[in-house]
Amino acid sequence: MSRRSKDITKSLRFLQVSKLIRTFKPVTINGVATKAIIKEIKEKETDDPDYFKSYKNYARLSFLQKYLLEYIKNNPDGSIYLSLVIKPSDPDFPFDLEKLKFMLTIPTDFPEDKEQRPKIAVLNEEIPRGFAYNIEAGFQRIVSIAQCAIKDEEIELVEGIGLTSLVMTLDKYLEVFLKQEKKETIKFVKTKKKQEKPKPVEEPKPKPQPKSQPPKPKVKPKVSQQVLKHRRQLIDEMCYKLDESVSKFRDDNYKVTIPMYKTTIPELWKLNGSIDLMVSIPENYPEEPLKITFRNNFNENLIIKFCENEDQFEMVKIIKQYKNYERNITSNVKSYDFGSDNLVVIINGLTNNLDQFILDEPKFDDYLKTVKSLQVM
Repeated sequence: MSRRSKDITKSLRFLQVSKLIRTFKPVTINGVATKAIIKEIKEKETDDPDYFKSYKNYARLSFLQKYLLEYIKNNPDGSIYLSLVIKPSDPDFPFDLEKLKFMLTIPTDFPEDKEQRPKIAVLNEEIPRGFAYNIEAGFQRIVSIAQCAIKDEEIELVEGIGLTSLVMTLDKYLEVFLKQEKKETIKFVKTKKKQEKPKPVEEPKPKPQPKSQPPKPKVKPKVSQQVLKHRRQLIDEMCYKLDESVSKFRDDNYKVTIPMYKTTIPELWKLNGSIDLMVSIPENYPEEPLKITFRNNFNENLIIKFCENEDQFEMVKIIKQYKNYERNITSNVKSYDFGSDNLVVIINGLTNNLDQFILDEPKFDDYLKTVKSLQVM
């Protein structure tokens, strides 16, 4: 067993994670969006101003640090999961990668126990799995150097050996890892394409500098009062009939929670009992179709919640699978004729046929043909 400081604010684990989230603000912590965390902590302090006063130097702690203290106190044996997004800091970075997105897992007894090592899982969909593996393996290489497990003449740690150093070093050597030959990985999905031999990443051609042009002002479509009134009636009906299942984000964006009835839907949605969708209703709806997407990080949070014991490779596979479901729902809703502009009808239709709307395009087309043939009969 590793020794832990009784004062959590002085523990190496808390100090290292605190420094990391000050340097690289996470998108989520343990599957919870940081905006939601800040709101939750503010509410706790409003309800009870003395809530965090038991911690030393509580007045100097950020909202995220206060959340961490609570989490470590209530879950002393729990791992910490951070979703991070870093922009390559090298101004001459040669790859067309705007940001690296990854999930960082920090084990319970890190950094005291050298056998417990932090890991990352790359989340960028545009990075082929074989190259993503090289980045993840590169991070493990950096961790081994920091823990004095190996000596490496190619990699030099940036500013120490803590978590922040590990991520900064990953940023510094990201180009090195991406230039490595693509790692062969197991194929889980059948494909019609012939298997190709792995090829090294090609050096990208220098990007031409675009000519600076003044941004064109967005022209809003003119909407008649009749259309605006009809849209308002549809939204009011949705909010009334679906009641607590609907919450407004903006004038054109609503979060809708729909229950999971069928047994043929994805397993994590069944375990959760519901899913959260974002329904975007344009100002000129129904002249312009609505758009349905998932709430930010919804499926990533479910994976953290229900798949904690899976290894990193399996978690990446599951994330990509559920991202595909998200894309299919958005695309299939857009192409499907619900036979009505009534928002309640559309949401009910999606809820009752969710197992069909997650299908890839060819299978969804087959479903549409079946529906049309039944309508003719």
